[in-house]
Amino acid sequence: MEGYCQCRHAVGRIARERDLLFLVDAAQTALEWRGDAKERQPGLLRLKTRELVRVGARDILELAGEEDVESTATELTALAEATVEAALSTVAPSLPFAVIAMGRFGGGELSYASDLDLVFVSDGSSPAHFAEAEDAAEALVRFLKGTTPAARIYDVDLDLRPEGKDGTLARSLEGFDAYYTRWAQTWERQALLKARPVAGDPELGRRFVDVIEPHLWKGVSADEAREIRRMKARIERERMPAGEDPQFHLKLGRGSLSDIEFTAQLLQLQHGVRATGTMAALRALESANVLASDDADVLAEAYRFCERTRNRWFLIKGSPGDSLPTKPDQLGRLARSLDTTPAALREQYRRVTRRARQVVTRVFYGVTDA
Repeated sequence: MEGYCQCRHAVGRIARERDLLFLVDAAQTALEWRGDAKERQPGLLRLKTRELVRVGARDILELAGEEDVESTATELTALAEATVEAALSTVAPSLPFAVIAMGRFGGGELSYASDLDLVFVSDGSSPAHFAEAEDAAEALVRFLKGTTPAARIYDVDLDLRPEGKDGTLARSLEGFDAYYTRWAQTWERQALLKARPVAGDPELGRRFVDVIEPHLWKGVSADEAREIRRMKARIERERMPAGEDPQFHLKLGRGSLSDIEFTAQLLQLQHGVRATGTMAALRALESANVLASDDADVLAEAYRFCERTRNRWFLIKGSPGDSLPTKPDQLGRLARSLDTTPAALREQYRRVTRRARQVVTRVFYGVTDA
């Protein structure tokens, strides 16, 4: 026991939390002596891998205490921000250019398995400016994704940009404003709740936030609320991946992560409660007396359980997995790593998600007991 404590203390010194400024400096240092992008890419990948090992050790040893889930998300997000900033410095666009994080990245709640949802904004109005911005966006995505899986620093998802896969990679501020004024769908406004500038020209990033604010906080009609609920119900029916257990799904199961995220986001849009990220939103909704304290606690407990378990399964498996494993040996390894038993782990899933689903049914879907 004494040897374990000494080892834990030694690892703790190495794995102590690092803030964004430290990571940005480390990323720039890793690149500054390297010449072109081909040399810089593996250097940045090595830095990311080293930091992931540190965060993983800190996570497994539970050095952050009760806030381990949020601390892990904060560190993984800071690492991604520093990496994107360093990658953009290699691309070095000559016009004002900013990277906007969306999804979990924007919400500051990355998991080990997360890709990066990105949107790109530029400042310019001529065809030459548009072409240059598109080239910069393509170069940044290529740098982050690499030419092979082994060279990939991060996987990048660009589907949240205006017009999705059919849209240009980068747009001007005027282009974003026009799109959100004329064509944006309700789910796109919902996605903007997590939009956050993370790299590039800071002034341009602030101006982007100013552009989206009027579109984001104009309230939600009854029809739009029904549309959000229908979309959530459709996700429950259609998005469950083949081969994963729907009864113990940590992301899409009833009362799991997506339930909690949708509930928080709908309440934010309805009541104008500003917060970026699910846990922050739950706290803000509670403070604004929009969400009862007991309900917020139930949702937060389920969120932490599902996210912690999902992260731990990734560290054990070495690849993404969004449901409790069905094979007894795998479930046993996961349970041991969480200092519990397979039966107790499944029972805890049932308990926290059942209680969360009751809140979701009442608060999100508006269904109350007769």
